[in-house]
Amino acid sequence: MAQPINRSVKTTTQPIDNPEVNTPVIKKTLSYEQLRARDNEMVRGRFKYEEVPGGTLVFSYKKFKNDPVRNFTLEDGKIYTIPRGVAKHLATSGSYPIHEYQTDENGRPIVRIGRHKRRYTFESLGFFDDIEETQQSSLYTVEKIL
Repeated sequence: MAQPINRSVKTTTQPIDNPEVNTPVIKKTLSYEQLRARDNEMVRGRFKYEEVPGGTLVFSYKKFKNDPVRNFTLEDGKIYTIPRGVAKHLATSGSYPIHEYQTDENGRPIVRIGRHKRRYTFESLGFFDDIEETQQSSLYTVEKIL
């Protein structure tokens, strides 16, 4: 009969002499101007309009109080250089919930969010310099049948 393996680990509670390890981590909060400057940095990416393939999305965007309202027109599949805040908005807000019905433990029907349907996305191309580098190659699987 197999014996259970003892996987206990011996730990010690001695202080570490390295002051960098012993110092608490303090999260840095950015000021309003720093956040605004970061959101206005330009990023490059591809817009995908999954709800209307080949279509065009027209929208207005304003995040901060002193910013002007900016209008954007994006076509499906094209590469754009847009502000980081707009790219984040496109990447996070382009979906809606699809509800589904289930029953709880008492047999009563309940409604819950089953999944989210993507309308559009903005894929960052920060690591790619050329369109050809972003094209997906065809993968082939080679199997040997005996």
